Amino acid sequence: MRFSFLIVFLIICTSAKPQVSNIDSIYGNIKRVREKVFDISDKDNPKQIEIDEYSDSMVLIPNDLNLNIYDILFSGSNIGYENYERIYNENGDILKNTWFVKKDEFYESTTYKYDKKNRVIRKIDSTNNYVSIKNHYYEDFDEFTNENIISLSFDSNYFNHTIKQHKDNKVIRIKHIDEFGNITEYINNYTLNGKLKSTTVKKPETWRKNEEGDWSYGVHDSITNVFITRINEYDEKNRILKSLVYDYSDKNNYKEPILLHQVLYNYEKNKTTVKTIYESGMISSNTYIYDNQNRIIKYFCCSDTISDSNLIREYSYKNGKIVSGKLITKDNGKIEIQKIDFKYKYDDKNNWIEIIKLVDGKERFKRIREIEYY
Repeated sequence: MRFSFLIVFLIICTSAKPQVSNIDSIYGNIKRVREKVFDISDKDNPKQIEIDEYSDSMVLIPNDLNLNIYDILFSGSNIGYENYERIYNENGDILKNTWFVKKDEFYESTTYKYDKKNRVIRKIDSTNNYVSIKNHYYEDFDEFTNENIISLSFDSNYFNHTIKQHKDNKVIRIKHIDEFGNITEYINNYTLNGKLKSTTVKKPETWRKNEEGDWSYGVHDSITNVFITRINEYDEKNRILKSLVYDYSDKNNYKEPILLHQVLYNYEKNKTTVKTIYESGMISSNTYIYDNQNRIIKYFCCSDTISDSNLIREYSYKNGKIVSGKLITKDNGKIEIQKIDFKYKYDDKNNWIEIIKLVDGKERFKRIREIEYY
């Protein structure tokens, strides 16, 4: 449920552009950020929250709006795991991210190098067990830019070559070339307003039935498989109305691509509803309600009506920050309500350096952030 909420929330933020409390915003010329989370349920014995390793569902990639933290920190009785150090250059570009686990031990790091146009030209991912490198090479032409990305992994001898073609700050074509020379290509078409209209894929893999009658997926011949994998539709306000995803399925024995799922958007004055209809017939509905500043104040799923929804989140704001919330869950007629409150502490640059989360009036977690400036 959380994963689907994050995906839909990301789509909403991209298309409807609501305002949310961006707790990862940092103001000023930042040099270094170090962040940790503590369990303060026992005031006499606060403990740093620690894990042994990161799971695949954890968000390691930093971004302007950390949806993982937004969802967990501002909803429910738990809190997301954060234990990282981030180094910036004077242009505000990230030079290095380092993530830690139990006892602040090193887990993984990513370093970046940039060209004079602030484009990434090298990315290095490192753990105790492996190192992988992506080198980016750019060719600038009058109307477009070609970007060649060479990916290498030294522990597994992995090689991958990706070619991206950029035009008007949009990726119009992507080619993936694997270590065997197989090419998968994506072609993006845009509307006159610059929105993604459709994506066509060309891939060497097809589905075939073997002698035992089982289906197998792979490169069986030299024939390229070409089909439209996504179609988007927009309204007169350039808001997305419909997103259709196509691919092969065992429903028709992989004869031709079918509609796997569609996402439908309905906009009202202060409400947006996002309904996903899957190939299986399952329907999921997510609704977002906004205040007069276009900030999300209520979210519920997975029904069209709030009375039939089994998950409801409410948010209250003050000075641009979420200061309180409410999590309502329903299960077999049982209703549970949790009251969530937040207390902030700021430095002289108006950046938060401490957030305390209270659940039903009791302090439960503290998220601290050390910030160094140039």
